[in-house]
Amino acid sequence: MDQHEQHEEPTAGEMNSASSDESIKPSPARNGSHRVVSWSALGVAVLALILALGSLLVQRSNSESSAGAGDGAGAAAAAGDYSKNSLFAYPTDVEGLIKKVRASTVTIGCKDFSGSGWVIELGSPDDGDANSAALDKEFPTEVITNHHVIKQCVNSPRAVTATAGDKTYDAFLYSWDKENDLALIGIKQKVPALEISTAPVPGWWTMAIGTPYGLEGSISIGNVINREGNAVISTASLNSGNSGGPLVNSRGQVVGTNSWTYIGEEVAQDWNGSIDLPTLCVEIVNCAKGDALTWGE
Repeated sequence: MDQHEQHEEPTAGEMNSASSDESIKPSPARNGSHRVVSWSALGVAVLALILALGSLLVQRSNSESSAGAGDGAGAAAAAGDYSKNSLFAYPTDVEGLIKKVRASTVTIGCKDFSGSGWVIELGSPDDGDANSAALDKEFPTEVITNHHVIKQCVNSPRAVTATAGDKTYDAFLYSWDKENDLALIGIKQKVPALEISTAPVPGWWTMAIGTPYGLEGSISIGNVINREGNAVISTASLNSGNSGGPLVNSRGQVVGTNSWTYIGEEVAQDWNGSIDLPTLCVEIVNCAKGDALTWGE
């Protein structure tokens, strides 16, 4: 029977010589043979020198070519700029990209449940009251996660937790959208935000990062299968604890918030669903026309 599975997790010698000096004697040279041997050795030496020089020139040429290509994606990735990566190809620096996204991903806890979250830059609310402004000042870093991860904390917003490695952040549950399975958390400490992607299309390279089964910083890699409704469906596998974490493209930009896996007898493989960014504009974020989160939709 087909079902949507939401991903929330309960809290788990020496060489011997056979010859003597007496047995090693120089062979007598025949007429002309000694000279022939000398010239042959010289020829081999010259040939070896030519080949060595040729190899050196080839290496130098390749080195110069690589340096010239450094103006492209390779050099950009080495500098931490992934904006030149093809959205349909494997990133030029996967290790660096993983580190970048991990630095902006946290583990979210709420009583009996845990999941993941990703940092977004939203700015200060423009329509809040004095209390909202005070909370925004106290918890300036915004984190997106799933509603089903924090549902037990809606009546006790300070009970929510956010951690990363050995770091524990002071957190507060700002708001949530139960229908679309999204929530916004604020934390006091400063954590770098992830960039926002444009609308994804089938074939894009993707990576999911989160805390499945308590394994913080775990990754899975795949590609966008397609979009359906407000979901971005990909082959990057999701498991219990991935919920709320980011699905990013080859440039480290968020394309969706990981939420569910579609499993069933009639499905050839598990489909992994992430909630697209425009859905954040329904209840969580005040979006204006043309904002990056809207994808122009």
